[in-house]
Amino acid sequence: MESEVVDIDMRAAINSIAAGFGDLVAGGVNAVNSRDAITCIRELETLRRMADAATVDLLESIDRRGLHVADAHATAKSMVAHHGRLSTSEAAAREKTMKVAATLPNIGRAYRAGEFGTEQIRLLGRVHANPRIRHKMRESEAWFIAQHNYRYESFEKLIRRWEQLEDEDGPTPKSQVQHENRNVRLTQDFDGSWNLAGRYGSIQGAQLNEILEKYVQAELTVDWEKARADLGDDATYDDLDRTPQQRRADAMWQLFQDAAASPAGAVPPGFVHNILWDSDTFEEMTGRLLDDDHEPQPLNVDTMRCETLDGVDLDPTEAIVSALQSQIRRVLIDAKSTVIDLGEARFFTGNSRHAVKLASTTVCGPDVASPRHSANPITSPNTPEAAEPTPETGRPSVASTIDANSEAFKSNASPTAPGSPSAPMEQSSPPDRLDNQTARRLRCR
Repeated sequence: MESEVVDIDMRAAINSIAAGFGDLVAGGVNAVNSRDAITCIRELETLRRMADAATVDLLESIDRRGLHVADAHATAKSMVAHHGRLSTSEAAAREKTMKVAATLPNIGRAYRAGEFGTEQIRLLGRVHANPRIRHKMRESEAWFIAQHNYRYESFEKLIRRWEQLEDEDGPTPKSQVQHENRNVRLTQDFDGSWNLAGRYGSIQGAQLNEILEKYVQAELTVDWEKARADLGDDATYDDLDRTPQQRRADAMWQLFQDAAASPAGAVPPGFVHNILWDSDTFEEMTGRLLDDDHEPQPLNVDTMRCETLDGVDLDPTEAIVSALQSQIRRVLIDAKSTVIDLGEARFFTGNSRHAVKLASTTVCGPDVASPRHSANPITSPNTPEAAEPTPETGRPSVASTIDANSEAFKSNASPTAPGSPSAPMEQSSPPDRLDNQTARRLRCR
């Protein structure tokens, strides 16, 4: 490749970069060992970020100088999309990145130096597109930078939580909109197959997910039993009859079958839905709901915790209603986050597994940190202390910082267990509609 740009310095730089990449590809992009592979990944990712930043800077230059007008384009974005053969979504992402880099200059400089990820700054660009909170981003720039070292899923979770807490002037509470827009569709394609799609609010969705995961686990157990019956102890995961996708589909089918076969008034299975709160958020949301004279206080994005046992974030405005409609029980954790001694058990299962999840949002193995919902199962060492929690949120988790006299709230929305003599407990579900006064009090700030 030989550059044809007019500027001499820019042309020389492009030629030098092209020659370097040509030598890199010609020599083969091969790491010597695992440690070297990590180094290669990081260094090439830095180069990619710098190249991405250069394309954003070019877009900014075209837009600022109006160079797109002479080429008969309405915007710089459309000019770049046309000549760069870009998709509409890619061009829009570059434009949003350009705007947020102008608002957050320190992040923009870090991006150009390859020290801030493309995916991360594009997420900030999507948040920046919200005009109600755009002006608040500059004062939080240092906080955004501090969260950047976490893996992308954790970074996105924190940024979305920040956006939720700061968007206090939204026209309608998000939880109310989500619940009103709930829907399920089962449609048949031309080839005779069927597609199932649905949309739920955070509380109902979390409950459905937990029920479905229990069925998926049951299907996995069936596959393992068959594989071990055929191959004995030599059976491996590759010997299972079905793929994870097939087991999930069969689990949903079995769930429908069980529901259809249940007589009216039957006691539901022993499903327990847990909501984990930090005490400050629970107190604040309770005050907003129950006290007409309560002056709403901002929620702390670094310490707020409102999630399922598997780490799925919930909307506090919706979860507090479920909490107050259901039973409340306390979980006491000592200063070392120790809840239970697992003895010689090989796997963390049942209450033992729950004890570890309560203590932190992340569990570590050798050189890897995984979210709780992806650690399945957690293997030995066989004590909660051995599964050392890592504060992926940039802070110690709520459960790991409270002493034996403190309490974290855990709300339980569950029917009675199978075989219970009493009638099934009424399951809590989001109200169809909160009145305007209550919605205003519950609005996250």
